[in-house]
Amino acid sequence: MYWMNLHHLSVFREVMSTGSMSEAAKNLGRTQPAISLALKSLETSLGITLFDRDTRNLKPVPEAYYLLAEADSLLGQMSRLQRTMKRIQVGEQGEVQLAVMPGVSTVLFPEFLSDFLQSRPEIGLSLHTRSSTQLRELVSSQGVDFGFGDFDEDHSRTEQTHVTKISANSYLAMPGEHVLSGSKEVSLVDLDGVTLGAMQPDHRFSKKVEAALAQVSNRNNVRFRSQTVLPLLKFVGAGQCCAIVDPLTMLSAKLIGTTQKNVTFCKLTEEVRYEYAVLVPKLRRLSPLSRQLASAWNEYVMVELEKIGANPLQEKVA
Repeated sequence: MYWMNLHHLSVFREVMSTGSMSEAAKNLGRTQPAISLALKSLETSLGITLFDRDTRNLKPVPEAYYLLAEADSLLGQMSRLQRTMKRIQVGEQGEVQLAVMPGVSTVLFPEFLSDFLQSRPEIGLSLHTRSSTQLRELVSSQGVDFGFGDFDEDHSRTEQTHVTKISANSYLAMPGEHVLSGSKEVSLVDLDGVTLGAMQPDHRFSKKVEAALAQVSNRNNVRFRSQTVLPLLKFVGAGQCCAIVDPLTMLSAKLIGTTQKNVTFCKLTEEVRYEYAVLVPKLRRLSPLSRQLASAWNEYVMVELEKIGANPLQEKVA
């Protein structure tokens, strides 16, 4: 049993275009006997004769013109498919599934994505905003190509996720008219009795901040609590509290103009490190595009944290 293949159709189309097997052979870089064999194989697979060979030159029968139109369509589709697959292979086309924690997904991550996609018009993406706990589960179940959220020690025990920890120094956010405003650096001792905004008590960073304040015998005076850091800046801007915030929240605040709404930031004398996690599924086969994006985001975060002097460090955990 003979079956029609794309090579046979390519030969047929070239013969129809040139009207000559010798010209077709020359254009395709094949021998004339090879061209003749390909045509005969095509005719055998279709069960019809495509050319009248009683004349000196090849004369297509009427059915050949119908086949030519179909061959053009099919070969055109295959050519487009080949180009698409090549672009996917080099990361110029495709779609990625992303899960990012709320504070970063609001401003900073879209800012990064906009630049990343500027020269990649054929890339599609689906951005999911999830809590750090939710996105860890999503990446672990191989449901997305990439995740970014708060680091948790449990990451080191997972067998389904590659984890890179990025840590950096936190900053103090304060109202523009606050007595400490204008300081280049503030000590935790200076926050004794100051009204603060903080994350929920069970959050890892909130516990770290409270421990750092307790270490300098600071009277903890938390009035406002939030699930994420960015909303706390509303209370800071209203002059109602100060807040120790992670550096990416500070960068996000600057992007949305919060620093122009009566909020200023300064470094802390003592290091209070915020820890993030870049999460990549181990069992999900990642496309070149996904790997490029994860690598580009990791580099972007490190560069931006370096720019603001947050002393970023990264290490592979799992």
